[in-house]
Amino acid sequence: MNKNIKIQYDLSEDDWRTFYNTYYASDKRFKLRFIYGTGSWIVGVCGLMGLFDNKFIAFGMIVFGLYCVFAKQYLVNKAVKKVKAKPQFPGKIDYNIDQDKMAGIEQGMEFEFSWDMFYGYRNAAPGLLLYLKQASFFFIPKEAISTEEKQEIIDILQLQNVRDLDTK
Repeated sequence: MNKNIKIQYDLSEDDWRTFYNTYYASDKRFKLRFIYGTGSWIVGVCGLMGLFDNKFIAFGMIVFGLYCVFAKQYLVNKAVKKVKAKPQFPGKIDYNIDQDKMAGIEQGMEFEFSWDMFYGYRNAAPGLLLYLKQASFFFIPKEAISTEEKQEIIDILQLQNVRDLDTK
């Protein structure tokens, strides 16, 4: 299994948006924030209908609830906007993956990382996310690799003891 996997793929804004959505969807804090936000919004609406004497507090709860509910989408839009501001946008994936390392060119810069430098990986519906740390990842869209290549990459990651961060 000492095979070199070469991945080249032209990215689109939709690819970036899909992977940032996947990244934020795996964060449990956003799920809790959504639940708290929905509850706050409901209590705020009840406050406007007469539960509270102070309508300002009720309105504040509605605003806070809406912020919590839409926080994930706000952060996805913010991240995509930041990526779009770079001159290399939308970008191209050019990765070489083998038993020892991942190397390539991303956004005009060459890189090389051995597998022991990786924090973990997620095998998600839109593709693979390879994390250098919790908030920094490379992504490989499912359209860029075959099912066999994806499984080979996962086998390499497991062999190198890179943590499976388990996206459901």
